[in-house]
Amino acid sequence: MRLATRPRRQALCAPGLATLLVLSFGGSAASQSDPFGALYTPPAGAAPARDASSGRTGSTSVSGTVGRSYVGAETGGQVSLAQLDMMPPHAPPLPVALQGHSTRFLANRPKIAVPGYTIAFVHGATASAFGGGAGLDTNQRRTQIATRLVGLTDEVAQEIADEAYADLVRQLEGAGFQVVDPAAQLASEQMQGLARYSAPVGGQGIIDSRATKAWVVYGPRALPPIKGHAFETGMGAVAASGALMRFGRASRDLDAIIISPRLLIDYIDMESSGRRTYSGSASVDAELRFGINPTSRVDFVWGNNSGGAMPGWFTTKGAFTPQPFGILAQTADRSDSIATHNALVSVGFGSIYRQSLVYDAEVSPKRYAALSRAAIQGFNAALVAEIRKARGQ
Repeated sequence: MRLATRPRRQALCAPGLATLLVLSFGGSAASQSDPFGALYTPPAGAAPARDASSGRTGSTSVSGTVGRSYVGAETGGQVSLAQLDMMPPHAPPLPVALQGHSTRFLANRPKIAVPGYTIAFVHGATASAFGGGAGLDTNQRRTQIATRLVGLTDEVAQEIADEAYADLVRQLEGAGFQVVDPAAQLASEQMQGLARYSAPVGGQGIIDSRATKAWVVYGPRALPPIKGHAFETGMGAVAASGALMRFGRASRDLDAIIISPRLLIDYIDMESSGRRTYSGSASVDAELRFGINPTSRVDFVWGNNSGGAMPGWFTTKGAFTPQPFGILAQTADRSDSIATHNALVSVGFGSIYRQSLVYDAEVSPKRYAALSRAAIQGFNAALVAEIRKARGQ
C-alpha cells in the first residue's frame, strides 16, 4: 500500500520581512539508515556481499508542485533496501504481449539466426513543467525532478546481457527451432561486415510522456551491439538501413530468418503537466516502477534468393510490475531561495520561481537483477510464442 506524506507547501510572494523569515525553511524526501539494518548486514569488519545495497530507507515516489503563491514537494511510500536485499533472488517471468507486423516472413526459412541481443538499462530520467501565469514574463513557475540509477554496475549489466542472449537461444531450441550458433554466423561474410560497437554505448531522448531518459546499451560479449540496432536516436539510427541489407543477404546465405531483439529496462514513471503559458501552476510526478519500456521491439528479416531484405517486426506496449526494488533518496535541492524570491517581489522585480529536485534511485542489486531476468524471460517467451504461431505450430 502506498503511503504518502503531506505536501510541504511554502508560501511565495509574501509582502513582509517577518513572513520572509518564517518561510525560509525547505523540505526533502526521506532517506536514512534502516534502524534494523544490522539484522541483515554482515558484522563489522566483514566484506559486504557483491550484490548488497547500502541498506538505507527512502520513498518510492515524489511530486514537485509550484503555484502562484506556493511551492511544495511530496513524497510517498517508505521502503528499506536492507529488507529488499532479503527478498527471493528469483521472480516469475513478466507477462509480455507483442504485436507483430509482416509475421508471414518468419516461415520462409527453416533456421533462425540471432546476430545480437540489444539490452539497455535506463540510467537517468528528468521531467520538467512550466506555468506562464497568464502569459506574463514576470509571473513564471517552473519545476523539475531529476533522478539517476544507483546500484547497477557494468559487470552485472554485462552478465545480464549475456544471459538474455543465452535464454533466447535456449527457449528457441526448446521449441524445436534450429538456431545458427555464433561461430557459424561470424564466419558469414555478410555478418562479418556488420558495424558493431566495441563497448557499451549510451543514448538519450524523450521516449515516453514528457520525460527525457538516458540509457546504456549492452550486448552479449560474443556479439556486441549492432550499429543501428542499439536504441540510437537522430542520425545514429541511419545505420539500421545498412544492417538491413546485410541481414537480407545473410538470411539467404545461412538459410535462416535473422532476428534482432531490442529490450529496454526502465525503472521510473514520470508525468509532467507540461508547458502551459496561461496557467499559474506546474507539477511533476515521479514513481519507481520496474518494467519493459514500450520502446522495446524485435526486428526480423527474411532474405529472398536474390538477396533482397524483407523486414518485419514486433512492438510492445510495455510490461511493468508493482514489485518493489529500490528507493528514491534526495541528493540535492537546487531550487530558488524562497526568501530571496519574496524579497524581490516585495520591491517590484516580478514573481519568477524555479524548483529543482535531484534524487538517487538506488536499487537493491539482487532484486533489480532478479526482475531484469524476469523481464528477459517474459520478453523471450512472448517472442518464441509468436514465432511458433507464425509457423503454424
